[in-house]
This record gives sequence, structure tokens and C-alpha cells, in this order.
Amino acid sequence: MHATRWITLLTWRDGGLIRYNAVWQNVAAFFYVGLAQDRTDLGYVTDLALFLLFSLAGTAYGYLVNDFADVELDHRAGKPNVFHGTSRQWAIGVVALAFGLMLLGGLPFLRRPAFLPLWLLWMLAATFYSLPPLRLKERGAIGLTATILAQQPLPAAMGFAALGHLQSWGALLFIAYIALRGTCSDVGHQMRDRARDVAAGATTFAAHRSRTTIARLYGLALELETLGLGAVLLLLLVDLPPVYLDGYAFAIAWPPLLGYLALLPFTLGRAWRALSAGTWVDPYDESAAGPRRDLFHLMHQAFPAVGLPLYLASWLTVAYWPNVIFVLWMALLYRLYDPHRWLAVWPFRLLTGDRDEPHAHR
Repeated sequence: MHATRWITLLTWRDGGLIRYNAVWQNVAAFFYVGLAQDRTDLGYVTDLALFLLFSLAGTAYGYLVNDFADVELDHRAGKPNVFHGTSRQWAIGVVALAFGLMLLGGLPFLRRPAFLPLWLLWMLAATFYSLPPLRLKERGAIGLTATILAQQPLPAAMGFAALGHLQSWGALLFIAYIALRGTCSDVGHQMRDRARDVAAGATTFAAHRSRTTIARLYGLALELETLGLGAVLLLLLVDLPPVYLDGYAFAIAWPPLLGYLALLPFTLGRAWRALSAGTWVDPYDESAAGPRRDLFHLMHQAFPAVGLPLYLASWLTVAYWPNVIFVLWMALLYRLYDPHRWLAVWPFRLLTGDRDEPHAHR
């Protein structure tokens, strides 16, 4: 196996094995568990670190088996595929390696209640989403449901099970919110690929429905996701124990909740109105040619995936300093040490004189 092939694999889709890891994108849910359970111990740090590594192997397997099954289809559609130009034997070996690493990563959690059945369900969905004879991805709504489950709520449920917090209202609410994020992510992804999928003869959910139908579904999902984030923040306000500063109790959920309420007038309803009017709005398009990162992107991406987990991880570090590993990990993952990353996001973009933002009445 040539070294260049491994480099191509590791940098697949601009680091997609990291960027598209739904567990990492929703890691605020697991920081919530640490704070809600007052887990000031090394066991929590170890469990979460192991689960994050396990999720990386699981993400690799899910995406690699999909590319393996779609080599010819992606070639016809002109879509990228990590196995273009490689032998079938090499591709099978890579997928098998990812599967083996995933199995090893899941071993520490086998005795946690409900983890094994959730894991088996996830493996079935991730495997047969692309592989025959089921090939769920070409079965319309069933395929869309399968990919949403495999990429978002099932991994989240596995994480709650791994941390011993699955049987709780907090887990249920977080999983529902994460399912909405998955719906938005996958509907947007199918819509971006719709023209090429139709040309290649693929029968995805979006390929068999009109642009208007998909736009309205996407608009509704985005609005529900916005409201779901508010529900999650209210959960944090209720579930997280207060900290005491100079004898006064302070609910740590107030700052992100107030930030959310400040964003709400500028974002709630915007997606539904724009998409219903025929204007495509897609905060999940992270490509260089995608939309600019404004308040809408902040509400749907930067806030829940970066800002909120970083804030919660910081409080975890205050409670138990080894949790700083998660703060450092997020800083490296999102290159938060680079001022250019901050200046590309509102409100920091105002420092560069760029004030072009949507108004609340739009």
C-alpha cells in the first residue's frame, strides 16, 4: 500500500473524518452529562475521551463503507470518492481495518446498559445504508431516515449510554434536538447533490421530489432546530447545579441562554420565509463556495457546535482541572488559536468593518 494512498485517506474530503463526526459536532451533550452528574473524577474524563476516539473510528467506517459501495456511481456523477483509482482489494482492506478499529473502540462500553443494542442498530444502519441487498440510501424516505439515525441520534444515544446517563429526560431532549440537526444536515446534503444524483440515476429522497418540497421540509426542520436549541438551553438552566461566587448562586446556563435570546429575533422564521419564497438558505453548507457565515450560521453551527461546548468544557475544567484536555482539543480542532478564524464570524467580523448582516424584520 503506497504512502500517498494513506495520506489521501487521512485527508479525505478536507479532513472529513474529523469535520463530519456528528459526535464531535454535538459534544455539548456529553459535557452536560459531566456537569449534571457533578463528575469531578478521572473516570468521566477517561470515558469521554475513549468514546470520542471510538466515534472517530465509527465515523471512518460509516463514510468509508459508503464510498466503497458508491465508487462507480460517484464516478458517473462526478463526485469525490476516496477509492477512485484504487483496487477493490485495497478498498476492502481499508474498510475492514476501520471496522476492526471501531470494534476495539467499543469494547470498554459493552457492559453499559443499552450500549450494545444501540451499537448493533447503528452498525446495521451504517452498513446497509449503502451496501446491497438493502441499499437503504436509494429507498427514498427510508434511506433519509436511516442516514439521519446513523449519523446523529444513534451515536448521541450511544454516548449517553457510555456515560451512564441514557435513561433521563435530559438525554431524551438532547437526542431529539440532535435528530433535528441531523435532519437539517442530511436534507441539505441531498439537496446540494440532487442534480448530480439525478444525472447519475441515483434514487435518493431529494432526487425523487421537487425542489419546492425539499425546500419546505428543510425550512421547517431549520425552524424546529432553532426552537430545539432553546429547549436544550432551558434544560441546562434547570439541570445544571449552580456555582457560588462570593456567596451568591450563579446558574451557568444564563450566559448562553441570553445569547440565544439575542439571536432569536434575527434568525427565527428566516429559513422558512426564504425557502418558501424560492431563495435557498443553507447554514450547513460549509464549502468555500457556500453562503457567508452570518448570524444564521452562528445560530445553527458556531453556537451549538463550538461556542456552547467550549463554554461547558471551561466550567468542567473549573470543577476538575483534567477536563482541560477537552478545552485544548476543541481549540486545536477548530483552530481557535488563529485570530483569522474569529474574525470570520459575527460579531468579531465587525472589527474588520464588515457590518453586512440580516435585519430582524427580514
